[in-house]
Amino acid sequence: MKHALLGLFFFFSLESSIKAQTPAYTTAALFEKYTEKPSPEKNPAYSIIKFQAGICNDLKQIKIIRSISAGLAVIKTPGKINFGPDQCITGIAPANDLWKLSDNFLIKPELLLKKKALYFTVTATDLEILITSLRKKAFPLEIVSIFGESESAVLKCSAADFYKYCLPDSTLLFADVYLKAAAEAPVPGYNRDINTINVLDRLIPGATGTDITIGIKENKPNENDIDLQKRILPSPIAATVTEDHATVIATLAGGAGNSFYTGKGSAWKSKFFPSSFSNLFPDSSNLLLQRNVTVQSHAYGTIIQSFYGAEALSYDVQTNLNKNLIHLFSSGNRGTSQGGAGVYSAIPGFANITGNFKMAKNVITVAAVDTAAELAPFSSAGPLHDGRLGPQITALGPNGTSEAAAIVTGAVAVLQQVYKDSSLQSLPPASLIKAILYNTAIDIGSKGIDFRSGYGLMDIFSAVRLMQEKKFDSAQLQQSQVWTKNITIPSQAANLKITLAWTDTAASVNNNKALVNDLDLELTEINPGSVFKPWVLSSFPNVDSLKKLPVRKRDSLNTAEQVSIDLPAAGAYQIKVSANQIQTGNKQLFHIAYTWDTLNILRFTNPAHPGDIIREENPNLKIKWKIAVADTNTLGDLSASFDNGNTWQIIGAGLKLHRQFFNWAIPDTTAIAQLRMECPFGDFYSLPFVIAPLTKIKVDYLCTNTTRLSWQRNELTSSYRVFALGDTAFIKPVFNVTDTFIVINRTLRPENIFAVEPIINSGVLVARSEAIDVRNQGVNCYYRTLLAETAGDSIKLTLELSLQAETDSITFEKTNATGTVLSQLQKTITAAGQSLYVVYDNLPFSGVNYYRAKIWIGGNFFYTDIVSVIHSGNKLLFLYPNPIAKGENINFLFKEKAGDVNILITDAQGRVKGRFPMNAFGEIKTAAWASGIYFYKLFNTKDFNTESGKFIIQ
Repeated sequence: MKHALLGLFFFFSLESSIKAQTPAYTTAALFEKYTEKPSPEKNPAYSIIKFQAGICNDLKQIKIIRSISAGLAVIKTPGKINFGPDQCITGIAPANDLWKLSDNFLIKPELLLKKKALYFTVTATDLEILITSLRKKAFPLEIVSIFGESESAVLKCSAADFYKYCLPDSTLLFADVYLKAAAEAPVPGYNRDINTINVLDRLIPGATGTDITIGIKENKPNENDIDLQKRILPSPIAATVTEDHATVIATLAGGAGNSFYTGKGSAWKSKFFPSSFSNLFPDSSNLLLQRNVTVQSHAYGTIIQSFYGAEALSYDVQTNLNKNLIHLFSSGNRGTSQGGAGVYSAIPGFANITGNFKMAKNVITVAAVDTAAELAPFSSAGPLHDGRLGPQITALGPNGTSEAAAIVTGAVAVLQQVYKDSSLQSLPPASLIKAILYNTAIDIGSKGIDFRSGYGLMDIFSAVRLMQEKKFDSAQLQQSQVWTKNITIPSQAANLKITLAWTDTAASVNNNKALVNDLDLELTEINPGSVFKPWVLSSFPNVDSLKKLPVRKRDSLNTAEQVSIDLPAAGAYQIKVSANQIQTGNKQLFHIAYTWDTLNILRFTNPAHPGDIIREENPNLKIKWKIAVADTNTLGDLSASFDNGNTWQIIGAGLKLHRQFFNWAIPDTTAIAQLRMECPFGDFYSLPFVIAPLTKIKVDYLCTNTTRLSWQRNELTSSYRVFALGDTAFIKPVFNVTDTFIVINRTLRPENIFAVEPIINSGVLVARSEAIDVRNQGVNCYYRTLLAETAGDSIKLTLELSLQAETDSITFEKTNATGTVLSQLQKTITAAGQSLYVVYDNLPFSGVNYYRAKIWIGGNFFYTDIVSVIHSGNKLLFLYPNPIAKGENINFLFKEKAGDVNILITDAQGRVKGRFPMNAFGEIKTAAWASGIYFYKLFNTKDFNTESGKFIIQ
């Protein structure tokens, strides 16, 4: 059967299309919304075809520009279509321009009917041709930014001009209103055990992110932050604004830990390349390659956008061209909201991820848990616009998913470094990193994958171990090819997981489905031949459907698939990856990762690092372990020893092992402790750890040439390591001492930031002190403060010493502003081992009085800074400054002796300028007064003149 397509169409106005549109997402409703009636005057470049979902051979002769739904697509308008025997195309009509608009735009299409200027994100078949065509139409147009790899740009023009000139252009494929990004909320605390960063730091100290450059795309981190200094690279695309949020993000990803453990990220030896999130498109691929950026954090969002827009397209294009580059996005903080567009728009609590760039399939989107490792209610959830799994992984972020994304960013940098170290410095493909992260994630929330936590809670230690053990493989497939790998599962195995991941080519912009190249994963137990398919979630747009547990079936949506078996039988298994649909001509690269646990083997994961147990910060310790048990009712007894294992005290009896944690009130003691779990299948022990007060440094004095630091004694040792941070990136040990103080020669060691760590001879690690900057501790050379204040007719001087034990005597001196001694207030005071000393000046001047103290120590003396205070002296009223500049106010200091007093001010001609009530301190406004001499008189309540004087306005 042949069907000739009409070549001329009647073109309705866009206003009519807007008014007629319906929010329904049925094929019939969409067909009606996006089509025009035939017109003899115009021949639209695009048509809408309606077809039966499934295999449709007639579609093979047509180039689909955009797939709107399973049975609806936009095509280039052909001269005619030769239908095949299946006759699956059921309708065809000319397309209006609404199909080019994003779903969010269609919510408020009236924007196009207004004349105000807007920013528009656009994608074209050929961006250069589109821009050339628009410029020829001579209307006000600004090209704000371009991402040429995806033929996308941001334009600025009036809405009316966009509607008149841009939208009808045949090269335009997509348009959306451009949005500004906003940083998501900062986190006040940082628990390094949630994602096993503590275990990684302790057991794999070489996994640090060395030589990896992390991109930080938002505002600029603080280059002077002591956990980031010397590691933020110069960038031509950095934001001009430095922001705390960006500093927190960089710290969580790769802070050096100079300040303290809470300032140490997993990739603590990485570098940072900042760029501004004012550009929502990817940064220049060439620039990122030049600066060696291999992973980038995006801790920001816009509004809920559930469509595959220009930004999502652009990130997929970039990552498909550079298959080693990984972008990490926060899922957003709108977890209780519902979307404003798309098939999931009316479902509260789902599909509320912020920003269409997070709809890209080659990026990782990260959800958040709180400090109890429970999913945060605010954390945005999937599914993505086409039903894909998103977010894909979860990390700590008690107040925002931005911090969760930063933590996973640091983990990716570490995995990249670990791979490079064993692969001749070559970078790992992003698909390998994803396969490993997803395969080692800890299941949280509902059983299996879900739209809130993805594959689960990131476990960076297990991910690095998998990378080191090389439990992964890869291959490339063409259409219909199959790859297999046989593995042998031992007895007592548990939690078998196999994860497949690949980087896909970009889909058409605004397509209803992002997947292009579709691979399938299966696991076969060779004997008896049982087949295990990947876990798949229901993507039907209904709350009950989206909450369903995953089922085993073929996955036709995602670029990652996972098969798991809780208790696999021992024996031979075959992993199979099939190329179900390869739409591009090239072979499709993929990676798989696989792991399994061993039943009844327990490993403590917290405490693992000395920073995990600090009673001053948290009096309770969440003891954690990992174990796989066949029976969830298996119990164990948890004990603690404080005497090297000679005796044990039960701290938790009859604990269900599968819960894998126990909250313990840390005892008020100083000891080297160890934990033991007694199980039916054996006893398991933690690493020894120290319970002790956190070492705290204080500055005893800070003089020009010397500084003395001191700290409290640790009962477990008499040896201490002193660290210093100078003009370098990392704090480093500079002294070992046996005393609880150190005097530092500032000529030889000019650093200002120090920390102290006790040293235990047995090799057990002890928590290091927080680092302090000696300049910010309020300590001077042997004293903290010298305070001068009025005290009735006198002036009171208070001196606070910083190291009273070494002080011999103190002399208080009255000086002028330059330090010339005018008098000694009283005889030298012999120091009495106290910190505060007080003297009085009973004959202060009327005006400014200056003082200092001379501190005698071991035959030498040290001066304090000169301090000053204004006093009225023997007068009731003191005016200052005198003279004053024209326009300034004059201040007064009043000694309250004569009761209620007013001041009368007159000029040189005797004209009254005002009568003002007096209090202790204040000012008189003289801005409107002319230059000259002014006279004042004080009058008490009986109008008696008690004092007079004059002042000058220059």
